[in-house]
Amino acid sequence: MLKKNEIFLVGLILLISLSIGVTWAAEIDFSKVPKAPKPEKLTVVLYEPVEQKAAIEVSKLFEEKFGIKVEVNAIPWSNLHEKIIADLTAQTGTYDIIFIPGLWSLEFIYAGYIVPLNQFWDNPDLPKFDIEDYPASVVNLVSQDGKIFWIPHHGTTQILFYRKDLFEAEGLKPPETYDELFEIAAKFTNNPKFPDVWGFGTTPKQGEYASSTWSTWLWSWGGDYFDDKWNPIFNNEKGVASLEAYAEAVKKFSPPDSPNWGNEEAGAAFQQGRLAMLQMWPYLGAAMEDPSQSKVVGKVGYAPLPKKELRFPRLGSWGGTISKFSKNKEWAYMWLAFYNSKENTDNILVPSGVAVDRLSTVKELKDKILWQEAVNLSFEYTKERPGIPEITPIIDVWGLAVSKVVTGQADAKSALDEAAVKVRKILEDAGYYD
Repeated sequence: MLKKNEIFLVGLILLISLSIGVTWAAEIDFSKVPKAPKPEKLTVVLYEPVEQKAAIEVSKLFEEKFGIKVEVNAIPWSNLHEKIIADLTAQTGTYDIIFIPGLWSLEFIYAGYIVPLNQFWDNPDLPKFDIEDYPASVVNLVSQDGKIFWIPHHGTTQILFYRKDLFEAEGLKPPETYDELFEIAAKFTNNPKFPDVWGFGTTPKQGEYASSTWSTWLWSWGGDYFDDKWNPIFNNEKGVASLEAYAEAVKKFSPPDSPNWGNEEAGAAFQQGRLAMLQMWPYLGAAMEDPSQSKVVGKVGYAPLPKKELRFPRLGSWGGTISKFSKNKEWAYMWLAFYNSKENTDNILVPSGVAVDRLSTVKELKDKILWQEAVNLSFEYTKERPGIPEITPIIDVWGLAVSKVVTGQADAKSALDEAAVKVRKILEDAGYYD
């Protein structure tokens, strides 16, 4: 049985400062290369679309430098986990490098799917990677017993995108509380002065998207998912109130098609000028400022999400790992180190929209990345859902409950009570209550 205090992701309050304690990046010596023969090809699997663009650009440079082709496989979120697990359980080694969210950490570590990376950067015959230039709290998300299993190129929180031109026209500031968010959203919704503009948007699409954004509301209302004995408590008074508020915001202030929105759909709605405010991940900030696809270039402000009792935006983290079944582990490490080098982080990852967490880059570019200050302020306190091996089916249960309430199929109390029964059964079957 797993004890809650043994899980480093559960209820973790990450006190991360990206502006202090910076260790400046050391230049990586890529003249050191593996003694193992060069493979004809390396294969990377990742979530589309932002990291795909960056990985493709870096891979072109990698091929020029080392003469190794790199195949980048970008998979939609809806079947990313399924495809990766299918390859790992079959032990085929199709994927050399696997990008995963910190949320999957324990599942991958406990199953032995990924290998520690210390063995590569501690090897004097290979390039030394400057992992100390990353927030220790994010590095430790996929670490165990002193072994580090990833390089976390992406670490960020959900923030609030808002139309600063509309706010300025009405003499408004970004909301500090959810009560203020509701007041501002009401001002812009069905207002003849702002035709075709809705007050607020988020991602209530069934599954991960709904669970992801509701989590921020749950924690802000003072709720949580489990007690210290893994009993579900998200269906208590605070959990119900947070979901009622979340659903009310969607029903009152979002377009009719919004219950089907994931990140890309919600982002596109904001790009097209349909929303005054959006709960979103910073990686879409670059798309908002791209004139080839956005109607709101130069009109977007970025702020921390508001609070009810607390401000607890959800943490999002992604990093590169190496498959245990890769036949090219040292060269896979070379690609990971090259992808995350200071030069490529600054010149490729940042312009591509990757929400980087390399400390030296964040410090240098804080005035150039429009949304970085909002992220830095949000990092004061941030949380993630429990990274236990059973988290994927549990997220499906939470996401379904949220979707039912948003679409009017159930009230919040009934939906969360039903979800609590299902989640408890998942954990009971896994031996959490022995």
